[in-house]
Amino acid sequence: MGSRVTQATGFVSARSSKVGVPMGEPDDEEESSEPEDDERIMKLLTYTGKHTPEETAAYLEELGGDDALIYGDLWVGKPLHAKAFFLLMAAACLNDELPLAPQILEKRALFKACKGGDEAQSALLVMLELFCIKERRAGLAEFGAVLKVLWERDIVEQGVIEAWIDNERALQEVHPGHFSQTDAETVRQSSREFVEWLQAGEDEP
Repeated sequence: MGSRVTQATGFVSARSSKVGVPMGEPDDEEESSEPEDDERIMKLLTYTGKHTPEETAAYLEELGGDDALIYGDLWVGKPLHAKAFFLLMAAACLNDELPLAPQILEKRALFKACKGGDEAQSALLVMLELFCIKERRAGLAEFGAVLKVLWERDIVEQGVIEAWIDNERALQEVHPGHFSQTDAETVRQSSREFVEWLQAGEDEP
């Protein structure tokens, strides 16, 4: 098998048209409401613009994440998922109006600097799945291209990708409130062609 980049050049993943996701409007009558964003997101946004990917990765570790506010819910005892969320929302600052794969490719040095072991990589896939559900619905149908970039650039290993696609309830196991069986099936169906090609181990699809 050739290099990951060479092997992946022939693979083309179809993209769907963008589907917008309306954001909820706050109730004007409410005098106060619970914050929806973790305060560390703004800190990381400010830091990332002035530092290298390696420095940002180190700062991300310093911020911690045993308890993290994610989409208005408190996630307790899931630091790897919190770190992945902060990476997507602040360090990489993914744009929900654009396809995700090219954005990850552009920020590949940052994603590579933040790469952890298998559990951290699994958490990244779950949080990318959640990002698609909450921020970019079109991303559910583009996920094969996302996996291609993650594998090709050595950000997520093949075994982790295979484990994720085989476990439709990966997100439910972490946070049931955000899980939808339909979404889980959709995102994996759009990824299956790439994973089957990857498992075949061929230089050309």
